Amino acid sequence: MIYSVMIISKNGVLRFIKCYCAEDVNVKSISSSVFNTINESKDTLIIYDFPFNDKTTKICYRTFGSIYIAMIVDDMENELAILDYINVLMRAMNEVFTGVCEMHVIMNPEKVYLLFDEAISAGMVIETDVSTIVKNYKDKLIEDDNYKYFKN
Repeated sequence: MIYSVMIISKNGVLRFIKCYCAEDVNVKSISSSVFNTINESKDTLIIYDFPFNDKTTKICYRTFGSIYIAMIVDDMENELAILDYINVLMRAMNEVFTGVCEMHVIMNPEKVYLLFDEAISAGMVIETDVSTIVKNYKDKLIEDDNYKYFKN
């Protein structure tokens, strides 16, 4: 299960977080703890034995330009599959924003949340194809009146 997805800048500023756990999460302490852990282990993409809400979890992350995309997952998840899925999410964001950067995440958090909702639900991966994620995202923008101000 995926407990959390985060986008953190290289300066340690949390730009996006989506939690999929029932427990309350102290966002500030978790994000700073994730950032510090990532900074200490620059050579690896997977960090084992990360404490998260009294559970032992793993952090899988990738660096894209000036941001880290990190996922906190349980021990049952395949690390390589999660790393590949982070790449899928980044490609989907790149297709939506055309050359995604940290500023896109800052200026369009609603779009990022909607895009991630099309890919992950309740901590489970529901779609792995980039074109399907983007198509569902665009269809959601068109059909949902709450998002009509996002239309280009």
